[in-house]
Amino acid sequence: RALRKNADGVPPAGYPGVGREADAEYIAHGFAPYDKSHPLAKMGDSDYHHGASVTLEYALADAVLAQMARGLGHTEDAARYAARAQNYRTVFDPSIGFFRARDASGAFTGSADPARGIGFHEGTAWQYQWLVPQDLPGMIGLIGGDRAANDRLDSFFAYDRLLADPGKTAREVWVHGDAYNYYNADKYNPMNEPDLIAPYTYLATGQPWKTTDVVHAALTLFTDGPTGMTGNDDLGTMSAWNVLSSIGLFPIQPGYDTWGLSTPVFDRVDLTLNRRFWPGGRLTVTAPGTSASDRYVQGVRADGTPHTRTYLTTDALRSTRSLAFTVGPRPSEWGTSPQAAPPVLR
Repeated sequence: RALRKNADGVPPAGYPGVGREADAEYIAHGFAPYDKSHPLAKMGDSDYHHGASVTLEYALADAVLAQMARGLGHTEDAARYAARAQNYRTVFDPSIGFFRARDASGAFTGSADPARGIGFHEGTAWQYQWLVPQDLPGMIGLIGGDRAANDRLDSFFAYDRLLADPGKTAREVWVHGDAYNYYNADKYNPMNEPDLIAPYTYLATGQPWKTTDVVHAALTLFTDGPTGMTGNDDLGTMSAWNVLSSIGLFPIQPGYDTWGLSTPVFDRVDLTLNRRFWPGGRLTVTAPGTSASDRYVQGVRADGTPHTRTYLTTDALRSTRSLAFTVGPRPSEWGTSPQAAPPVLR
C-alpha cells in the first residue's frame, strides 16, 4: 500500500523530496517533462531537471512494482504497473535513435547529440541507453536489433581499444578527468551508478564473452591504494559491484531475482550464507585457471549439471551448492543462443 501510494501520487507539499515529484505528468502523458526552471525540491535538485532519466527510472520502478503486486495477488495493479513499465518508449527519439528529454508540450528538446543532450541526471543519453533491464529486447528493438545494439555497445565501451589494453582504456577512455565529470561523453562511466549494469547488456545480445571483457577491465580500477575506489562509494554501491562482479554473479535486473553470469576473477570462492534464506548455507564458485588471458566461459555447471543460460534465478541459486565455470583463451558458443538471454519482466 505504501509503495502504491508513492507510485501513484506526488509527495506532500511539505516534503517534496520524498517521492515522484513529476508523477502527475508521468501518469498523464507517460513521461516526466524537462523543466530546468522548476524550483529545487530534492536536496538541491528536482526530478523536472532530469526528465529523460527520471522517466526511465520511474518506468523501471513500475516494472518492479508490477512483479511485487503480482506476487501478492494484486493482478489489476500488476497489469497497470507493467503497462507503465513500457513508458521508457515515450522518451525514445527515433530520429536520433536515443533517449531524449521532452518538454511540457511533448516536444523533444535539447541537443540531438546524445553525448550532449539535456535532462539526464549525472550522465548522458549514451550512458542511460541501457537502463531498461525490465525489457532489454524491446529497447534493443528500438535501436535496430542485436547487431545494432552490439555495434553501439562496442563503441560505448571502446571495445577494440579495450581488447588491446583493458587497464589503459578504463583509465584514459572511460574515465575522462574528474570522477564527477558526468556529462559530454559517449563512453562508459564506471564511476557512477547509471552505468553499473551496462556491461551485462551483452548477455542479452548474444555476445556474453564481451561482458567478461568489459567487467574485467572495469575491475582494474579497483586497487588497494588511496585512489582505489571508483567514484563515490555511495553507501557501498561501488564496493558491492566490485565484489559481486569479481565472483561472477551480478543482479542484472534490479528488484528481480535475475543474476547474470560472467567469468570470476578467482579460482575459487566459498560463500557462507544465511541459512534462513539459503537452506544449504554455502555456495562454492570455481573457475580453475581464470586469468587475464584465460577469461572466457567455455561452459558452466550447477551442481554438475550443464547450465547454458547467461543467468540464474535466486531460487535456482538457493538450491545450488556449486557453480563451476570452465574457462579458456577464446570466446565460445556458451550463452549465445536467444534462449540463453535474461528474461523480460512482465
